[in-house]
Parts: sequence; structure tokens; C-alpha cells
Amino acid sequence: MIYLTLTFICLLILFFVIYLIISFSFSKFYAKQKFYESMDDNKNFVLLYLVKYSNLFVPVLKFIKIKIFTDYINKLDNMLKTFDFKDINFNSYNFVFIQIISMFIGCVISFLLFGFDFLFMICFGGLFLILPYLKIYEQYNKKVNEILKQIPDVANLLSIMIYSGIDFNNSLNKITAILDGSLINELKDIIKKISLGIDTKTAFKEMSEKYNMVQLDTFVKTITISLDTGTGLTDSLNKIAQQISDDNISIAEKKAHEAPVKMLLPMTILILPTIFILLFAPFLISFFKSGSLF
Repeated sequence: MIYLTLTFICLLILFFVIYLIISFSFSKFYAKQKFYESMDDNKNFVLLYLVKYSNLFVPVLKFIKIKIFTDYINKLDNMLKTFDFKDINFNSYNFVFIQIISMFIGCVISFLLFGFDFLFMICFGGLFLILPYLKIYEQYNKKVNEILKQIPDVANLLSIMIYSGIDFNNSLNKITAILDGSLINELKDIIKKISLGIDTKTAFKEMSEKYNMVQLDTFVKTITISLDTGTGLTDSLNKIAQQISDDNISIAEKKAHEAPVKMLLPMTILILPTIFILLFAPFLISFFKSGSLF
């Protein structure tokens, strides 16, 4: 029992270390290559070739109509559309193909390290299969949280500028010049669309539809209703900024209260078995050697 527990703990630590190493390497690669920004032939060539050849297998993946798989595809679509792959047609089926390639890479690494061990190949293959999803899910949550934190600041600045006599479009231009972040990048895209002749309300609605966020929907609806009716924006924006700030505080407090509960699982899996080994291993070793517990 002790040896099984030690083996299990060592495997968990091994896979956790491998995940951290690969995730750190991928993060450095994404930061260097600007993975989630504009694509061209000189950058992200690996992704470009993967997308190019994965299109050959996309029709095969589209034939799979299992509900779990289709729900997963829809979830991926909702996340991927927020990253704006501008120069390539990167969809959820391409991403699933990359996951499959990653799984085979994991199996090859397992074979090189441990030989033809079926258990290790399954573990490494599963780890490498979910790794791309974990990475893009992390980036998606990071982007959504950043937008959520920036909405009150943007609303307050927009309210102040409009109140001081600056028109709406010039206020947007000044805000994008002052601030930086995910929401500011979305506002820059809106300004580009407006300059190309797209209606302001349509541009804001397109931004809102990209994200499944109640706060962003409220922010956009306030702006579009004001543009429709011609009513003042300052009071509405101030109320939205205060409301979203209060919501952010509530979310932070909720996460703080949930932290002890979430710590129970790693404590149960990793810490408690170690404590039992330290406490009872000497007695068991003594028992097997001499037949006595002391």
C-alpha cells in the first residue's frame, strides 16, 4: 500500500512538473510569436502549416455528431472567436486537430522515456491532449477578466469626456490613446470599423456578441440606447461603472470564500497520504522486519 501511494504521488508530481514546463515553454513561444494577434508568413509558421494541413481532416471531424463532441466544438467556437485570428481561417475543428497532433507527440515522448508502456502512453497522451485546451482556456479567462476590470475605467473616462463637451467618437479616440488592454483593443477595432463606414451601434453590438458577458452587454446596451434616443450618457455610464465595480468586489469576495473548499482536493490527494506515510511507515517497516510494531 505504501509503495502504491508513493508511486501514485510520484506520478502526480511528474505529470505536474511536465505540465508546468510545457505550459511555460508554450507561454514563451506565444509571447514571442504574438500567437493571438495578426498572423503572417514570417511568424507562427508552425501554426500556419498545422491549419493548412488540418483543413484536409476537417470534413472527417464534421461527420462526428456525438453530443459531447458537438458541445465541445461549440464551446471552442465561443472562445476562439474572441482571439481574432485575422489572417487565417482558424476554427474549432482546426484546434481539435492540433490537440490530436499534441496527443501523438505525448505518446511518442512516453515511448522514448518509458518504452512501450501502455499506462504511461495513455497518461502522456491524455496530458498532451488537454494541454492546448488548458492553454487557450487560460488565455480566454485572462482576456475576459481583463475586460471586466477595464469596463468601469472606460465608462468613467467616457462619462468625464462627454460631460466636458467632447463628442462620443473623439472620446473613444482619446481613451484608446490613454489606456491599453483587451477592451481598448476592441475599442480600436470599433474605431476602425466606424472609419470604414460601419454604423457605431452595429460595431458595438458585434463586440458584445463576441463575449458572453452580462457586464459588457449592459455597457454596450447603454451606449446603443443612448445613441438611439439621444439621451445623455454621463449619468448612465457612471451608474454602470459603479455597478460593475461592486460586482467585481463581490466576485473577488466569492473567490476568496471558495479558496478553502478548493484546497481540500489537493490536500486530500497529496498532503494527507504523505502524512500517513510519515506517521505509519516506521511501524510497518518494523513489523515486516521483526514481526513487532516496536
